[in-house]
Amino acid sequence: MRTLAGLRADLERLDASLSAFNDVPDLPPGAALMRRGLAEIRDDVRADLSDARRARLEVVLQGVPVVGHEVRIDALAKLLHSLQESVSSIAQAIAGKATARAAIPGPLRDATALRLASVFPGSFGAVLRGPIDDAEGEQGLFELDEAVPTLLDTAVGTILDVVALAAVDDPNDMSIVEAVLPLGARSFKHLNALSAAIVDDDLSARIAFVSPGALPRSVLLDRAAARALSDALGRNRLTEDQEVLIGHLGTVSDIRNRVELQTESEIITARVIDEVVPLLAQFYSRHVAATFDVTTVRSLVTGEERKSYLLVGLSTEGAPEPLDQSVFGRPDREEPDLPF
Repeated sequence: MRTLAGLRADLERLDASLSAFNDVPDLPPGAALMRRGLAEIRDDVRADLSDARRARLEVVLQGVPVVGHEVRIDALAKLLHSLQESVSSIAQAIAGKATARAAIPGPLRDATALRLASVFPGSFGAVLRGPIDDAEGEQGLFELDEAVPTLLDTAVGTILDVVALAAVDDPNDMSIVEAVLPLGARSFKHLNALSAAIVDDDLSARIAFVSPGALPRSVLLDRAAARALSDALGRNRLTEDQEVLIGHLGTVSDIRNRVELQTESEIITARVIDEVVPLLAQFYSRHVAATFDVTTVRSLVTGEERKSYLLVGLSTEGAPEPLDQSVFGRPDREEPDLPF
């Protein structure tokens, strides 16, 4: 497979060759034929380059619903639907817009929509492609920032991380739960549905992902891994709530999307929704009222609870500076440079 750099170089050479013909007013038949041939090759390379800039997800299925190179439609539909919903719901959580019930916003769905591009014998294989950039023009083909992961790259990578945790020889419930907890109730539900699609239909799925913004990866979601994932999620209950906490806003990093709030009793580490990130500088090192979406998971086996915090609002109203500043002094740790 040709690299993006190689395809770009080919396209530049073809464009240069074609431009040379423009300086000749009356081309002889042979030269005109050559120009048409170069133009067709240039168009093919342009299409290959545009295609190479899209994410590619290959899903190879084996199991009871697969016979020869065919698969039952109901089993395929259930698997692909749960995979798509897992991708979109995780992307929603990563973007800081996760809700348990409200619909996923249209632009976010568009940014993470997978398209069935082709099928191939595998026993049965399906090629899923990432969204087409409608704004991609001539300039877009030559952008230099393809290495920046997209929201789709991050969401798919998170699913592969969770599958990899479930696929180890002795999967650990808490490592799986800790990976899923920050993703919210909707992701929790759809990842459970993805595992059920494998277990219920006695399938296995080899999932390989290639994208300009991510390293190539491949995982196997077989029945054992799917059962481990389903069991880990099933042994825990997840709830969502909103809390307002008063404290000192300390460590802030919009690069890692992390803040720390020191209350009278503990230090809260939280992710931040996109809309609040620009406000962090003005509230840094101040006494604030911070509004968090809090996701809590409780083990039905041990009763242990774990929480994940998402900062959704900041205000100084209702949060007067304490008289004893030492109560809210910064913890003894090295503070990173502010990214402002």
